[in-house]
Amino acid sequence: MILLVLLDLVGVPVKSFGIVPQSESHLVGIVTAPFIHDGWSHLSGNLIGLAISGYLMSQQSYFKRASIAIIFLEGTFVWLFAGDGNHIGASGVVMGYYGFLLGTAIFKRNLVGVVSLAALVILTHYANISFFATLLDFSEQTSSEGHIFGFLSGLGVSYALKRAA
Repeated sequence: MILLVLLDLVGVPVKSFGIVPQSESHLVGIVTAPFIHDGWSHLSGNLIGLAISGYLMSQQSYFKRASIAIIFLEGTFVWLFAGDGNHIGASGVVMGYYGFLLGTAIFKRNLVGVVSLAALVILTHYANISFFATLLDFSEQTSSEGHIFGFLSGLGVSYALKRAA
């Protein structure tokens, strides 16, 4: 992600690999958009949330499978249903991890899921990250669709994997 920001700064058109809804030439953005950011502040904001939620997700069963499913589902829903614009950034994946951890605590009701969710709430509180303000951020520069579809994708994947080990 850092390399892509550096490439963007020197003029490489990496943002062309974002998701432009219903544009067939931007289908690749479904999987590439989470790795592309609009500068250092965008990247740093996403890296904080990704570090917290990503670490807690990495402790879950089927972390890799869940991550791939969240990226693919969130990107596909954004491509199909989001408003105009170029949707980039990892915040949809971060919200997908939040959804997955919440879903794991609800659907599996195991100690790891509940502890991970509690840790997520505590860590984001101390990192001064408001879950609801991020999920429901409808400002013009934010892909609110990416946040919402990411969260719903995480919940859906956790439900689909609830019987998994």
